[in-house]
Amino acid sequence: MADTELKELDFEHAYQELEAIVDRMERGEQSLEQSLSDFERGVVLMKHCHGVLRDAEQKVEILVKDNNGLFSTEPFDERND
Repeated sequence: MADTELKELDFEHAYQELEAIVDRMERGEQSLEQSLSDFERGVVLMKHCHGVLRDAEQKVEILVKDNNGLFSTEPFDERND
């Protein structure tokens, strides 16, 4: 996949493809060549997903910056209030 195609791939689709690769590899039914190809693709997808998450984290940090230029962080609470 070309770099431009990868950049246009959203996180959810990249993650779904990565999960499918992991499932195939865990079944162990592929040839060595298919496994290597999937592994290479998985590494690319993992790096892409990590980059998307890192960028999102940076955007959130910018949004929560206080007036003194310091960040205030709070733990994420998954409660349904």
